[in-house]
Amino acid sequence: MMISLLLGKQIAAMLLMVFMGFAIVRMKLLTVQDSRVLSAVALYIVGPCMMLDAFQLEYSPERVHGLMLSVGAAAFALALGIVLNFLIRKPLDLDPVEQTSALYSNSGNLIIPIVVYVFGQEWVLYTSGFLIMQTILFWTHCSTVLQKSTRINILRILTNVNMLAVFAGAIMFVLGLRLPEVPAMAVHAVGVMIGPLCMIVTGMLIGSMDFARFKAYRKLPLIVALRLVFYPLVTLIAFRLSGMSGWVENGETIIMISFFAASAPVASSITQMAHIYGRNAEYASVINVASTLLCVFSMPVLAWMFQW
Repeated sequence: MMISLLLGKQIAAMLLMVFMGFAIVRMKLLTVQDSRVLSAVALYIVGPCMMLDAFQLEYSPERVHGLMLSVGAAAFALALGIVLNFLIRKPLDLDPVEQTSALYSNSGNLIIPIVVYVFGQEWVLYTSGFLIMQTILFWTHCSTVLQKSTRINILRILTNVNMLAVFAGAIMFVLGLRLPEVPAMAVHAVGVMIGPLCMIVTGMLIGSMDFARFKAYRKLPLIVALRLVFYPLVTLIAFRLSGMSGWVENGETIIMISFFAASAPVASSITQMAHIYGRNAEYASVINVASTLLCVFSMPVLAWMFQW
């Protein structure tokens, strides 16, 4: 119960940050085009610094085992999601944007500040499992669904700046290397910006929207329900049946972090990829916004169910 309350408080605080972004657009202090610059800063600078900072820990076998569990749990949850996606897409008549929005969560920008607040900075390391697996699937499964092609861009996966930061951080962690004091201070200071920056950008996107457009997409409630309720509940049951939480020390907390990532609202990257591949980017953005607003209710309840 305590964790669900802490989670609710953190999400409420983050929604206030969203409102700040909303307000500066509605007051015409900034435009939605300005949010693209902030998004680029978050993606190419703040995100990699945050991941690199997460690995600035003393090496221990327990942490390695925990990291392996987080990767395994992410792979398990995402593989299960892909199978479910395949089974329900035709009966529910889901188009590519709906399929990918229902499946992929905002497992980085939203979850990392929540983990820092609820568990502490040292636990951010275990968010990288979901980030690694989802980045790989973004440029394999997700891209092929959106472009209806079987081409897989391996180079895009390997050269993704967040993946490079994870690889660099992991190598330093295993070798027992640490950044020098001054660079470490800079990386940490930039990395902790990830939560507020991404929430403000989300608010700016919401502030630019015509809410009447929400009514134009009749299956919006279904897709949001799949992302915030159906997939998380199936994942919760699967995690419990698997017994993975007992595999390593602190396994319960590591699995809970993976579950938080699986329960998050729609990944904002879906909107960007829909635009790249000529899909309905506005629809993807509407789904993202709706799920982000409603996760303030769904995630604390799911956290309580995990602990029950």
